[in-house]
Amino acid sequence: MRLVRLLLLLAAVLAAVLLPAGSALALSYPVTSTTDSDAKGTLRASIKEANAHTGADSIPIEVTGTIELGSALQVLFDPVSIIGPGADQLEVRRAGPSDFEVFGFTTDANPSSLTGLTVSNGHAAYGAGIRNSEGSLTLTGVVVRGNEAAVEGGTQGAEGGGIYSDGPLTLRETVVSGNAARASDGSALTKALGGGVVASTMLTMEASTISGNVAEAGGDGTVTTAQGGGLLAGTEAAITRSTISGNAVVAEGAAPQIRAQGGGIQTYEATIAASTLAGNSATSAGLALGANLHSVLSTSVRGTLVADPLGGAGSCSGGGPPGSEQIFSEGFNLDEDGSCEFGESSDLVGVAAGLDPVLRDNGGPTPTHALLAGSIAIDRGNSFGDTTDQRGLPRPSDFPDVSNKEGGDGSDIGAFELQVPAPKQGPPVFVSEVPADRTPPNTRILSGPPRNTFKPRAKFRFASTEPQSHFQCKLDKRKWKACTSPFKRSVKPGKHLFKVRAIDRFGNVDPTPARFGWRVKPIVG
Repeated sequence: MRLVRLLLLLAAVLAAVLLPAGSALALSYPVTSTTDSDAKGTLRASIKEANAHTGADSIPIEVTGTIELGSALQVLFDPVSIIGPGADQLEVRRAGPSDFEVFGFTTDANPSSLTGLTVSNGHAAYGAGIRNSEGSLTLTGVVVRGNEAAVEGGTQGAEGGGIYSDGPLTLRETVVSGNAARASDGSALTKALGGGVVASTMLTMEASTISGNVAEAGGDGTVTTAQGGGLLAGTEAAITRSTISGNAVVAEGAAPQIRAQGGGIQTYEATIAASTLAGNSATSAGLALGANLHSVLSTSVRGTLVADPLGGAGSCSGGGPPGSEQIFSEGFNLDEDGSCEFGESSDLVGVAAGLDPVLRDNGGPTPTHALLAGSIAIDRGNSFGDTTDQRGLPRPSDFPDVSNKEGGDGSDIGAFELQVPAPKQGPPVFVSEVPADRTPPNTRILSGPPRNTFKPRAKFRFASTEPQSHFQCKLDKRKWKACTSPFKRSVKPGKHLFKVRAIDRFGNVDPTPARFGWRVKPIVG
């Protein structure tokens, strides 16, 4: 008995020495009911209990289904770990008539984390799904979807449809999709920032996907701007093995200054590695910049695939004066339309990526765009020390019959690593038994002039689905002639039609040339 007392006394002394003044041992407040009430075992009650206890605590959620919130939860103001059973097992969503964010964290909730749940249907001006102050917040295996930051009139903007964070933010194996930041009719400035995420300070993003988000601004004041359709990343960001696709920035109205920039992502100072930026768009009644990526200060890119810009803007743009460089290549990138101006010898520029345009469950915790068979991105990259792709599958997976880029290690470019299939049993296939290629390539026009314009000068960028292809172009009723991307011509006012077709290295001609029609308006007066 004396020994037990001595051990208890020793434990108390150690706790007094090791714990900071005013701190307490961490406690757990389990959630055992999906009911939205103050009864013990509900999420609302567990958050209140954690807030009432000084020090870091945990809230394990032991139920599945949906927690429908009729009013705002108490904001978390102590460090806490909220642990769900899985994003496909539990959803926490705003269901009440009033507007509020789903989860809020104050500066003192540092560090805090969310794991294994879905956050949806929040509605607020800032951080409609999750709003975090200056503390550190980590999301692991979380889905943030269908939230909206919305503002009409006044001087305030809409920021962070899914997530708004003023403190260090980490996204791991997390999906941010279908969120929106919408601003309209501001008194002077109308701004919508970060349809999916606004991270104003440090951001770490790993094996995550940001897709289908929009930042949309419409106003007739002085300035209307939409920035960072998927993500607006502030002073420091590190993005690796992640996908940013299908996001949009839209700026409309009659303001003297209208700008949409960074359909997929807008960065200030960032590094992007082993990632895929594809199918994002920038659309504006005024200036549209960086459908996939807009860099305000300095962004370095390596092992990354940038493709399929939409909405009239090129894939990449920089925010500095003409001639300044905001996007720096560290090598082994693929830039489909050439606008990123990657200049390393290991970069692939002006070639079709061969990317599955549909975001799918290709295995792993988050959806990805697969590389199609024959993609030029296969085995042309460098892992830079990574041992897995976004899905957690081995990297590199080196096909023995595909030549590697000089200095590379057989990794694929982008977030997806195509895996070498297991060897098949049976007799070997000799080269003489392999039929010659009879499949024609497909041709894509990556960018062109506005559909209605006063400018007579037209510029087209295009690519083939097969490497080592050459091209033939046709303008209006003229004959087919050999050409290269970019193709530039001056035309007279009126309607015009541009066609281009690829011819692969085996002589197969694309039977359905890519077409682009536009109209040059006459300048009157």
